Amino acid sequence: MPSIYTIRCATCAAVNRVSSDKAGVMGRCGACGKQLPILYDRPVAMDDTRFDQFINSYRLPVLAEFWAPWCAHCTAYAPVVREIAKNLAGRAAVVQVNTQENSRIAARLGVRGIPVIFMFINGQLRDQLAGVQTREAVLAMVSRHESR
Repeated sequence: MPSIYTIRCATCAAVNRVSSDKAGVMGRCGACGKQLPILYDRPVAMDDTRFDQFINSYRLPVLAEFWAPWCAHCTAYAPVVREIAKNLAGRAAVVQVNTQENSRIAARLGVRGIPVIFMFINGQLRDQLAGVQTREAVLAMVSRHESR
């Protein structure tokens, strides 16, 4: 059964209800008809070629988790990252970058250890959390920036 999320329109501030079966699909505001940010309710795999375009164009915050398949902490953390994506659906997008396959963006951002989560708002790096974090710690980081 699909979950229902809310997305606030950036143009008119109307609250729109969006079903999880519409994740990844461009929608329009029911009040003003303008484009809504795409709903992501699970992490989106990102690579070196798409990363910058995505974080610069997405109108909500983007959390980027850097990980690698050989990292035991990363694989153990994966279910928490999926929970975070569901919790933030309609408020932010969660993307994952496999550093083993996408080393350029990791090097540019100075990733020294994994897992690490970077938070981008309007394409700008605003915060980060290193190591395995609780769902609550990541959600609190997002909340701190939403109130600004």
